[in-house]
Amino acid sequence: MKNKEFKVIKTIHATTHTWANTTIPIGTIVKQVSDTKNSINPMIGIVAQSDTIEGLHVIPYEFLTPLFDFKKTILLLHGFNSAPGNKEKIIKEWLSANNLASNFNLIAPQLNNAPYEAINQISEIIQENYGNIFVIGTSLGGFYATLVRSLNHSDGIKVHAINPSWSPGTTLSQEVNKPQENYKTGLEWQFSASSLNDLAEFENEAKSELKNYKGTHYTLHLANSDECLDFSELLAYLDENKVSNKTLYYDTNHRFEKVIEMLDNCKVDLTL
Repeated sequence: MKNKEFKVIKTIHATTHTWANTTIPIGTIVKQVSDTKNSINPMIGIVAQSDTIEGLHVIPYEFLTPLFDFKKTILLLHGFNSAPGNKEKIIKEWLSANNLASNFNLIAPQLNNAPYEAINQISEIIQENYGNIFVIGTSLGGFYATLVRSLNHSDGIKVHAINPSWSPGTTLSQEVNKPQENYKTGLEWQFSASSLNDLAEFENEAKSELKNYKGTHYTLHLANSDECLDFSELLAYLDENKVSNKTLYYDTNHRFEKVIEMLDNCKVDLTL
């Protein structure tokens, strides 16, 4: 790990922030150190030390701004039993056509089929590239993107969820112990009951925490004719809990063949 430095942008009060072990004033410079004790999910924040305050400190990203050079990053998350492919290609072409290719890293990982491992992958990518990250996820990847938004309220992370799953612990229950063959890679594998249980736990976490999001960087891109998912429960949750979001609709299906239109709608966000 390189010695990444951050500046504290909101005062941390040990009396009001239960995760803090001391008060850290706004403007404090901290240096990231290795989290040898797994003190915090890397999706959420870092462990840091300061020359002016003794000890190690767990700090969520929303309290920090980077003091190092970074590129904007697009993190593209694919759906269940899928892989990076056409959407990655379209995004690359769109960035090039809009003279933005040199401004961005595009990361489109092959996510592990096991949700727990997939979340670890996503968390590590966020920690390695934190600065200005656009998480774009489709279907189950859209759920993972929403989980990122639920757990991390930093403006340095912007979330665009395309046809997102909201209750994967229920909708994927029919896939348990069925032989699977990845639609794009041809890999044969099996979705286990333990993986479904992990999804259910992540789902509960998302539904518990998303209601606390009050920022301006959570956008839903929904197909008018999605044949796989129903978004009514998600939309009702967002409305009932007054979760800040922007919702856009497209004349397409679950495969979402309106990626260019979606990117055009995101252009202002991407160029901020």
